Amino acid sequence: MKLAIGLALLSAQAGALAQTAQQSAAHAPEGPSFVPMTLALILVLALIGAAMWALRRAGLAPRAGNTHLRLVSQLAVGPRERVILVEAGDRWWLLGIGAGGVSRLGSLPKGASLPAEGQAPHFGSLLEKLRGGAR
Repeated sequence: MKLAIGLALLSAQAGALAQTAQQSAAHAPEGPSFVPMTLALILVLALIGAAMWALRRAGLAPRAGNTHLRLVSQLAVGPRERVILVEAGDRWWLLGIGAGGVSRLGSLPKGASLPAEGQAPHFGSLLEKLRGGAR
């Protein structure tokens, strides 16, 4: 009889242990999870990319490129046409930009006298000055 009671208790304990093992197997392991860390890394990299794009778009970040050319001035003469003054080496080049492409209008030595910022130059006189120069 004592043996039957002991076996009954032993089988009850074994059943309880088996049930506990099944419940613990159903739960996720308690170790570290790489999914939140991976999502956080992707979010941080996306924010860095968005910040770089916004800074370049706003003109606050320097663009990699040629440092031998510099835009001195530009003037819009139509909806899609512009006249720009570009510094290249020791010369200033006056270029016309339109739908048909880019054309050279003339050149000046670097640092040639230009009217002050407050005064608007007469375009005809500037163009005549450039045509009289080296083409």
